[in-house]
Formats: sequence, structure tokens, C-alpha cells
Amino acid sequence: MTLLNNKKKYSWIIKALLHLPWSVKKDVVLSLLTARKKYLPHERTHADVESIVKCALCPNMCRFDCPVLDSTKSETTSPAGKARIAYLYEMDRLECSEAIDLMYACAGCGACLQWCPFGFCVEDLLLGVRRDVVEERLQLLPPQLEELKETLTTYRTTYERGSTSLNAGTQEGDVLYFAGCTALNKTQEIPSAILSILEKAGIEYATLPEEWCCGAPLMMAGFQDEFLEFARHNRSELKRYSQIVCSCPTCSYTFTHIYSSMGLSLDIPVMHVSEFLLNLMNGGSIKLKEKDQADEGVYVFHDPCILSRKLHICEEPRTLLRSIPGVTLSEAQFSGSETRCCGMGGLLSVTHPQISFEMGKRRVSQLERVGDRIVTACPACKTSFIRAGALHVVDISELMVNSLED
Repeated sequence: MTLLNNKKKYSWIIKALLHLPWSVKKDVVLSLLTARKKYLPHERTHADVESIVKCALCPNMCRFDCPVLDSTKSETTSPAGKARIAYLYEMDRLECSEAIDLMYACAGCGACLQWCPFGFCVEDLLLGVRRDVVEERLQLLPPQLEELKETLTTYRTTYERGSTSLNAGTQEGDVLYFAGCTALNKTQEIPSAILSILEKAGIEYATLPEEWCCGAPLMMAGFQDEFLEFARHNRSELKRYSQIVCSCPTCSYTFTHIYSSMGLSLDIPVMHVSEFLLNLMNGGSIKLKEKDQADEGVYVFHDPCILSRKLHICEEPRTLLRSIPGVTLSEAQFSGSETRCCGMGGLLSVTHPQISFEMGKRRVSQLERVGDRIVTACPACKTSFIRAGALHVVDISELMVNSLED
């Protein structure tokens, strides 16, 4: 009876492998029942291969929500498709640059997590595989990632450092504003707006004379040692302050969750700017104009993936927007935790720029159907939408600073 129940329990695996000969199906099922280790690597890996196997054998329902697959129309880029390639790599059955390239064909947006019965985010499964690639077969790594590492280790930011210092505030204020690489180098109007708000609110804020990247790109690429170097440096710098405010959701998530998982907790509050601004408004530190015709219009808010799915911040930006006179807030079909990626997630814009661009165009089209103006809360999202040809896109901090009383 037990054997019969076990066969029923694992019958879905046979269905998932219908295209294979019966002997192979039988071998897989018997292995799972009696000799699972046969289908796992003999040597220890950074990758969680058992979880990868579960993902690889899943019916792959999350494929319908994967923005990368939606752009490529290639099943190998689906979540389960990448898991199958990852499994073959970890079992030393596949060794080619094309296979490694697929390990980075992921936006890290977390859409798959919304559907997964196991609670997997595919990028999280791929992170261990990428570490294994860096340690074992560095020569197969996409060359763009070696260039990214070189830039980061040389300039301590994802861009070659130019005039990117904020040159505002002091190093002694209680509240540290951390802009992040993209805001400092691509969308400097965002930190400018935030610093203006802090000054109007009478906040004694601090900025760093030279920000180091939070390190997330290094971790996502698989360069764990280099990531830890950045994390330790930042921890030493940031712990001097009582509170940190970030423009970038990825910086916020890295400081609060990733550092902690590495035993490098900051032990101080880290807030995304949308949370911080809402607190200022609710506390009366900033006040809005009664009316501002310049900013009147129908706005649609784009939820950044990390902000909505990993930091679970969805309502705070909307509360801010609804409070601004003249702003009519419209909702996109896909919003909140069901948002769609802008295309700049993960390292996709580095390793697969065309896929990233197509995703950005698709998202802009979705948003412009329901709003005259796009507003978001992430410098990378704004950068992607501008690149994709959005007619009008602003960060929430820009909209807020224009709406404040003098």
C-alpha cells in the first residue's frame, strides 16, 4: 500500500517527462523513491540542486508570467527551462558558454515566485549556480560581467566615476541619504529632489563624499568575495548613522535583507524614500500646496519589482500621490505585487540588453494606455522607461518636491 501511495505521490513527475522514453521515466521515479543521491552532485556546490530539481520538474505554470520568456518566446528562457539547464550544468553534463549565458537571462523580478507552489524565486536558485560558474569555469562567464566587475572594483560604482558626488549636507547628520549608482550617474534629478525635500523639512541629513555600490550587482553575477568586500565596507560606513534613506529599492533590500543573511546586519533603520516621505508628510514636517496646475494630470504608478515584491511597499507611494492636489491616480492592469518588470531588473540590461529594452517598451505601452504620465519610485525604472521612449516619466520624489509649499 505504501508503494502504491508513493507512486501516486510522484505520478506528476512522469507526466512532466512525457517526451522521454518509459525506461527513463521509470528510472527517475525509482531514483527519487530509493536512490535520490544518484541524481545529485557528488561534490558540494553553492547551488541548491534539490530545489533546482523541483523547479526543473515542475509543470512550469509560472512561465506565463515570466517577462523574459514573454520577450524571447524561447522555452529555454522560462523559469523551469533555466532550472533544467542549471541542473545539467551542476551535474557536469553541460559545459558551454551558451548554457552559462542562460543563467543570466533573468530579471530577478520575482514574478515566478507569485505562482510557485514551492515558494521559489528562480533568480535565488540561479545565484548559487553563478557562484559555481565563477569559481569553476570563469572562462565561460559572459564577458560583460568581467567588465562590470572591473568597473566596480576600480571605481566602486557601476559607472566610471565622474562628477557623481552629491556635495550636499555633511557627514555628521543623523539621517544618511544613500542615492545609489543609477541615481548618482543617470538620474541626478532624483537625489536633487530628495535633498531639497530634506532641507525644506529641516532634516539634518548626511551624504557620503564617495558612495560605494551596495554590491548587489557583484552578488548577482556570482562574485561573492568581491560582494563581501563591498558589504563590509558599507557596513562600516553606514553604521555611524541613526537612519538611512535610499532612492533605489535594490539598495534598500540589499542593506536590510542580503547583508543580514550574510551576518552583516546594519542594525539601524533603512527606509525607501517613499516610506520616509510619507512619514514626513504625516508628521507635518512637509506640507503640500493647495493646488499646483503645473503637475495636474492623470498619472499611472509603476510598481518597481523589488519595492513591491520583496520590500512589500505598494500603498505608501500611492498614498503620497493621492495627497498631491491635481494628481489623478490611475492603475495599470498589472500593478502592486502583480507588476511587470521594467527590464532593468537583475543584470539583464548588462548581459541581455535587447531583451531588457523590449521589456521596457512593453511596460511603457501597458502604462501609457491608462495614464498620461508615468510615475515610479526607482531610478533604474525611470532610466528604462526613458530609454524605451516614454513621453513623460518622473520619480515620485520629483513630483513631491514640486508640490511642496515654499
